[in-house]
Amino acid sequence: MEKGKKSYHLLDRHLGIPLTFLLGLVRNRWKKKPTDIRKIAVVNLFSIGDNVLMSAAIADLAAAYPRAELVAFTAKNNHQLVKLIPGFTEIHKLPIASPLQTIKLIRSKGRFDIVFDFGSWPRISSLYTFFVKARWKTGFRSHGQFRHYIYDQKVNYSSSIHEVDNYRTLIKDFCYHPPHPPKINYTATPKVRDFIEMAGKYCIIHPWPGGYKSHLKQWDNRRWAEMVQKIDKHFDHIVLTGAPGDIEKSQELESLILDSHPGCKLINASGMFNLGETAYLLNKASFIISIDTGISHISASFNKPMICLQGPASSIRWRPYSDNAVVINPDRGTFGYLSFGFEYHKAKEDCMENISVDAVYQAFMRYPGHHGLRTTGVSLLSPPAHSR
Repeated sequence: MEKGKKSYHLLDRHLGIPLTFLLGLVRNRWKKKPTDIRKIAVVNLFSIGDNVLMSAAIADLAAAYPRAELVAFTAKNNHQLVKLIPGFTEIHKLPIASPLQTIKLIRSKGRFDIVFDFGSWPRISSLYTFFVKARWKTGFRSHGQFRHYIYDQKVNYSSSIHEVDNYRTLIKDFCYHPPHPPKINYTATPKVRDFIEMAGKYCIIHPWPGGYKSHLKQWDNRRWAEMVQKIDKHFDHIVLTGAPGDIEKSQELESLILDSHPGCKLINASGMFNLGETAYLLNKASFIISIDTGISHISASFNKPMICLQGPASSIRWRPYSDNAVVINPDRGTFGYLSFGFEYHKAKEDCMENISVDAVYQAFMRYPGHHGLRTTGVSLLSPPAHSR
């Protein structure tokens, strides 16, 4: 489900708001907040990056309730990622385009002590949360989204803090342990282990975002080719990654790189590995350069040395959550306008054109202690502390 897609957003808003309001009128308003919590449900139906960041809150819940069942309700697009989040005892993929089937599946999973809806603006997750059999329902009250009517506890959502901190706010009344950073598991198959052994010391280049209007997050292929030419000498191989749907684009970029730099030790691994294997590939990389996408958040969950090229999305809200992640924003123009993820009407230009190769290369050369390069150069946006 593409959260930025205009047709989906309009349907969710104009049908979802009145339905959520009407269901809110019939909810039981005399509930008491549970104290003996043995079974927890989590609803999150959206992107890979959102779910990677949610893993921090899941770790908090698992630590607070080590004996409780922790059950996730997902959609098709994020199911494979949620399977990599430690802490869940059950994971159920909902056929969200079929409401009756989805409601039947949700109801069949029995009664929960509490359900957390991690959706920030979609009414569809609020609607499906209504049908979870739970003693207590907690979700976000987001400005202008009108999705909060069905919850017993309405938590104010902020567009001025990192999404990890919003998720921590959602569960804070039930978690008193020190907060955890995002954490993702990986799948170390013989196939990916053999690849890593062959690749030696490698830098991953991930040029491809996914979802609606993904082209607005892409960096020009010629700039990628120039960047690869500058950094190739520092690694045994440069590894180009992408989803199965990115194979054709990766082949075009591969041709451009090899035409301009024939001696480049480039491996095109796009579409070669599943998500769990890709996570292991990221975990073993010496360095990662990525655009703003789910891969950058998975990389950050391993605290890998990395550079993220951030354009439309607000770096305050969506930057990779790691002390080792350096974010490069455009040096001019309109950028950082995405907060919820659908505000593309604010775009006035292709802001990724305002990220220069020189800015990224200086960040790479300045990166301390990870690839044997000197540590002087440009001033960078500092990474967030995990404890925030």
